Amino acid sequence: MLGVVLLKSAVEEIVRGIEKGVYFDSHFIIDTVIRDFSDVYLTYAVEKQASGKVTEYVHSEIAKLVSSFDGTLVGRVPDAESISYNVRGRASKCALWIRS
Repeated sequence: MLGVVLLKSAVEEIVRGIEKGVYFDSHFIIDTVIRDFSDVYLTYAVEKQASGKVTEYVHSEIAKLVSSFDGTLVGRVPDAESISYNVRGRASKCALWIRS
C-alpha cells in the first residue's frame, strides 16, 4: 500500500527534523503529519476507512511508526510518559521519546 510507505517517510522526515536531545511525544508527530503532510495522512486514512474507527487506528499506526525508529533516530525515555492533547482535544498519556 502506497499510503503506509508515504506515511513512514513523512514520520521519518519529521523525526529527523527534531533537534537531537529534544523530547517529544506521538501527539506532536501526529499533529505535524496532519499539518504538514495532510495529503499523506488522508491517503493513508482512506486506505484504512473500512477498519471502522479510522482516526484512532491511523493515530495508533503513526505512534507505532515512531517506535519503529527506537534505537536509531529516537530512544524511549524509560519510566516516563507524556501527557498532551490529542486531536479530539482530550489530554491523554503517551510514550515520551528523545531524538537521538
